[in-house]
Amino acid sequence: MPASITRSTEPDDQWQAALGAFVWAAAKSARPILIDYLFDPETGHIVPQRLYRYHIYDDYLTRDRDDFEFGFDLITRAEYITKPRTYGIYIVELDGNKNHLYVGQTWYEPHERLAQHNTGFAAFHAARPFKRGARGALRPDLYAHLPRFRSQSQAEALEAQVARELTRQGFRVEGGH
Repeated sequence: MPASITRSTEPDDQWQAALGAFVWAAAKSARPILIDYLFDPETGHIVPQRLYRYHIYDDYLTRDRDDFEFGFDLITRAEYITKPRTYGIYIVELDGNKNHLYVGQTWYEPHERLAQHNTGFAAFHAARPFKRGARGALRPDLYAHLPRFRSQSQAEALEAQVARELTRQGFRVEGGH
């Protein structure tokens, strides 16, 4: 089985069969997967989702933690997650204002997490400013040098520390719990 699968021009039934086989193989070997999920078919907005524990049905997956359903017809790509789960912080400039930042922590890669936030959809755990309609751009100049951790609590502590420091530097900061 390949390490990833991407939808191209095949008919829906062929794609769903190939994706189903890929997901079943991942589940049998207890492998987590990363999917690209077509959040909004009208705009083509794709949101990455990491699935560590999930259930498989004929034409959709459900994530264990919240039973959110991902229809096979809306999954455009899937890959095995091979790296161990780590946690890091990311910083987002909100609505083009260089002085207004959101600080968060996640196990996702920063660009994956930003795609989730920019949907503003609560099922993807968008943070408060994004639920209000804010949109953002990553500021790797402020976080890329920081470590990732095996422990979420370590990332949360760093998130709070960085948020306090940015506030002291005069930034308007949201998040950073």
